[in-house]
Amino acid sequence: MSTFPTSLGYGRLLIPSAVVSATWLASLLITSGSPLLAQGGPASVVVTAVVEKDISAEQSFVANVKPWRESTIGSAVDGRVLEFMVNAGEAVTQGQSLAQLRTKTIEIEIAGAEAELALREAELAELKNGSRPDEIKLAEALRDVAKANHEYARSKMARAERLYNESSGISVDEFESDRAAALVAEATMAQTESSYRLVVEGPRQEQIAQAAARVDMQTQTLEGLRDRREKYTLKSPFDGFVAKELTETGAWVRQGDPVATIIEIDPLEIEVYVPEASIRFVRPGDEVVVSVEAVPGQTFHGVVDQIVPSADPLARTFPVRVRVENEAVQGRHLLLPGMLARVKLPSSEKQTRLMVPKDAIQLGGAAPTLYRVVDGKAMVVPVVMGPSQGSWVAVTSSVPGQLRAADLVVIRGNERLRSGQDVKITKQQEATP
Repeated sequence: MSTFPTSLGYGRLLIPSAVVSATWLASLLITSGSPLLAQGGPASVVVTAVVEKDISAEQSFVANVKPWRESTIGSAVDGRVLEFMVNAGEAVTQGQSLAQLRTKTIEIEIAGAEAELALREAELAELKNGSRPDEIKLAEALRDVAKANHEYARSKMARAERLYNESSGISVDEFESDRAAALVAEATMAQTESSYRLVVEGPRQEQIAQAAARVDMQTQTLEGLRDRREKYTLKSPFDGFVAKELTETGAWVRQGDPVATIIEIDPLEIEVYVPEASIRFVRPGDEVVVSVEAVPGQTFHGVVDQIVPSADPLARTFPVRVRVENEAVQGRHLLLPGMLARVKLPSSEKQTRLMVPKDAIQLGGAAPTLYRVVDGKAMVVPVVMGPSQGSWVAVTSSVPGQLRAADLVVIRGNERLRSGQDVKITKQQEATP
């Protein structure tokens, strides 16, 4: 046992020797500044560089999730629904049949039009092919016969004329009969000659053109009927989902009656109404962050697609349409039309600001702080926080000049750092805000 005076000098305390030794050693280390207590090696930290970037302040707006496209499919013809092939909620592809109307009548009309077209085409082919060899030979033979008859009739008339002039026993009636026969034979020969030339030359080009025009007219008639038949099958205009069933098998639909509603949800449209005071800061092509209450803890990236240049006269807000990709995850789409969303949109002009990861910010004191690494030591820097962008936030040092672009700031291992403490950089992460 050892005795030590009390701190007030009144008497002495009896303290075990082991306790005295430990207490004395601790006091010695503290008062002497010995490195035995302070040395644990430099603190290991992960750092990244301060980035300079043009960003603007953002404001969150309430928005509505809407389909990218929505189409109510109507019937183009009157008819009875022979088969309705889809149900509400089913996925459909572009060109997929939704409903089939009865087509028996139109099929009969198409068959008749096809037969008429075949007839017209055969007539045109006949004219284009011209006369067959046998037809030409027949016309040539008839021409030769007519020519022989003409020669005979002409010689017979010449003999009758000589006898008549010589008054050699031929009457006037006989002479006139022979002359008439000669004239008939001459006319017949001219007729057969013309017929032969027509057969050899074939049809006139005008006749062929007329036949071709009749073929074209019938072709168009047939195409019109086939187009009508296509209208009896109602198809999806794009990939999407059936949102509504508006008819059923056996129902009679008239031209223009709705049959089904199809929506496209990949991508989706987020419609947000922006006040007139902020609309000038929003531009098509701006990348924005979208959050949905139905999907907590997750954000989605969107792009401003359109700004409708017409405000609601009562609310003085402009519709802004944001495009958000909405690919299926394990067969399901996370975002659905009708959900409530929030969109962060620019609310000020862009300014050049210093950006650091949010992990670099230390909260809980009088002001936000971060640690900047200078010559192997962690130096505390009070900052004022500005607009954020994803996991990065804009900061301004409370004391001008304490923070610049490219300075290294601690983002891991800063929980127990003290200003001026030695640090060891184990990793420098790439600065990509």
